[in-house]
Amino acid sequence: MTPPPVTDKAAKPKHQRMGVSEAMDLAAKAHQPSLSGRSPLPEFKPFTPDPVDASSEPVKTAADSGRDIRQIALDLIDENPYAPREVYSQEVLRERADSLRANGQYEVIHVIPHPDKPGRFMIADGWTRVTACRVHKVLDALAAQVHHDLSPMQAAWLGYNQNESREQHCDLDRAFFFDKMYAQGQTQSEIAKKTGISQTQLSFYTAFRKLPEETLQIVRLNPSRFPAYIAQNLAKVARKVSEDKASSLASIFSSNGQSVNWMINQCSLLLEKEPRSALKQKVGKVFRYSNGVLRQKGLQFDLSIEIDEADQEEFNKALDQLLNKFGKQVSTPVAGVPEQEQ
Repeated sequence: MTPPPVTDKAAKPKHQRMGVSEAMDLAAKAHQPSLSGRSPLPEFKPFTPDPVDASSEPVKTAADSGRDIRQIALDLIDENPYAPREVYSQEVLRERADSLRANGQYEVIHVIPHPDKPGRFMIADGWTRVTACRVHKVLDALAAQVHHDLSPMQAAWLGYNQNESREQHCDLDRAFFFDKMYAQGQTQSEIAKKTGISQTQLSFYTAFRKLPEETLQIVRLNPSRFPAYIAQNLAKVARKVSEDKASSLASIFSSNGQSVNWMINQCSLLLEKEPRSALKQKVGKVFRYSNGVLRQKGLQFDLSIEIDEADQEEFNKALDQLLNKFGKQVSTPVAGVPEQEQ
């Protein structure tokens, strides 16, 4: 059988309004198939080329001239360390496995030769299908296009673009993928150009890494409920109010189905209230004595005390020692105070 028809360009993400990345340019040159995932061909024909060993000659047809397509055993395919997805729910894996079992493989996966392990491959696009087949024991091998001219990072960008075209990313996926790119030296400006997301919008994605671990685990369980601006509000609550409050809000929002407006309002109400720790700092401490009182407000101390005449000389010496140690000398004259008293 022949593979699905190919187009002259790889599908672009819905929000991409700027140029495509280097990896996408390479993919376009390789004539990637359209991967909408939502508009199957009129006549559905699963893509199942004749089985061949991964080390044998690749399968080529007239429609695929120049493309290296072959069946590759799943145990020869490794994950990409820069993978664009973080979340693979059990539900998604089960649905993908059921589809493969019922309909066969419709689209090729994309791999590159492993840069450090000869004879093995690294995934570029299709890790969900690989994982679904492994977990649910559907297939032992998948039809794959091997890209010989992509680095692991370029392969990851290819996978990112394909996932965006299928609308399979959540903001948590994007956030951690962008963090991987930052760690490899890519700038926010470069990522903005490759994705079509403004630098201002990209800054929202950094909120996920600021979430407390407990809150982040709640987000991972239901990531589609937590867009980046919700994560940013939760991060503020965790920092300015308490981590427990952020986790509690995230749990309620995730499981009870409240609206986004409800969540934003709850965060705003908490952030408008002064944190309990700040209130305590303003109230301060009061030390009462039989002859006076010492008040502490944050870093400020106010002393009002009456000293017996017989003890004044000793008190003055002790006070001088204390002030000489902790007091800061005035460098300029104070208006209305004689110089000898400063």
